[in-house]
Amino acid sequence: MEAAFLKKRNWSSRAIFEDIAASGWTNPGIDPSFKAFFMADLVSEYDSVNLYNFLYARRKEFSPYFVQYLDFWYADERNHADGFFELNRLVFGAPESDLINDLKNRVGDFSGLEDILSCEFNLLLLFAYDEYVSVKTYKKDTFYQDFGHPGFNVWIKNLIADEAIHFGNAVKILKTFHADKLDQAQSVLRRIGGFEGGEYKNTFLFDHDGPHFQLDSDEVGSVVIDEILSILQKRSL
Repeated sequence: MEAAFLKKRNWSSRAIFEDIAASGWTNPGIDPSFKAFFMADLVSEYDSVNLYNFLYARRKEFSPYFVQYLDFWYADERNHADGFFELNRLVFGAPESDLINDLKNRVGDFSGLEDILSCEFNLLLLFAYDEYVSVKTYKKDTFYQDFGHPGFNVWIKNLIADEAIHFGNAVKILKTFHADKLDQAQSVLRRIGGFEGGEYKNTFLFDHDGPHFQLDSDEVGSVVIDEILSILQKRSL
């Protein structure tokens, strides 16, 4: 059987947390300061709905591969958000209904991003950049191994694997169908990097100003751009 062009992992955040709860797990004394940390992560993942809906109306502009990319990406981000809902419920007793009420009226402000969002090529580079950064920051979340159940660590590792696949899928589409434009990648990525440090506007993108973001300023921007350009220049992913 021919392998699918884009990769997609299938797993359930809720199933992992259901297993943790069913095991009789008790809170070992997780620092209450993690509540703000996890809420910031939940907000970031939940806001994927704003970006997805913003791009959905433009689906006819995009290649079938990028449309599939968006659908795969969004399904994964919803699964990640489900995980943070479960995490907040399990660790801090926060009812999901209350969390949803706090989140459901969030509106993404995409003003100022028009150029970066203008075409499939730019969007793929934007996703590649964002997902690459996500992998780097989530890898620093090593505290899950101290939460008293291996399921927490299994969950965050699954999440990291998804973000890595999102990056890989974006690069694959770029190298397969946009190879004639790759000489423009550096310029576009530099413009993308220029948004670092700005105010987060509920867009899912550049959500790097909260307690959940563990990278220093010298770990984003130019260093990420150079690494992505190096990967794009290789013959195969």
